[in-house]
Amino acid sequence: MKVISLDDTPGFWVYRAHTQGSNLFRKMLQTAGYDLTPEQCGVLMRLRECQGMNQSQLGRRLLKDRHNITRLLDLLGARGFVERRADEADKRIYRIFLTEAGWDLVGKLAPLVDDYFGHMLEGLTDEDVSVMRKTLGRIIGNLERNA
Repeated sequence: MKVISLDDTPGFWVYRAHTQGSNLFRKMLQTAGYDLTPEQCGVLMRLRECQGMNQSQLGRRLLKDRHNITRLLDLLGARGFVERRADEADKRIYRIFLTEAGWDLVGKLAPLVDDYFGHMLEGLTDEDVSVMRKTLGRIIGNLERNA
């Protein structure tokens, strides 16, 4: 049996890229004067795309469990960036929306997010990115089938 070094595993590469990317984005946010974490920014950017999702849907779209998404929404809500509104059909469900302050912040963050992704993908062609997405999609599919 061949022993594979941890450094040679795809999971480690993805984890390392994620960790380094998160660290860079946190630094970029701080340098630009934003008191936000990359996770909080992710919630805001996802809501920009999909206003009115319920908390469970938002958690699934962000790969966050119920406790983490609740914590993130509580923090962003306390700062006035998001609000929960009761679902008209089912009062037990809350839909999540950006507030006016949230929309304003997202507008200011968008160029920073674009700059971050520019750094991340620097030197890669459109074909490189396409192959990477396709390959990672296959790996994710393999893992989901075997979970």
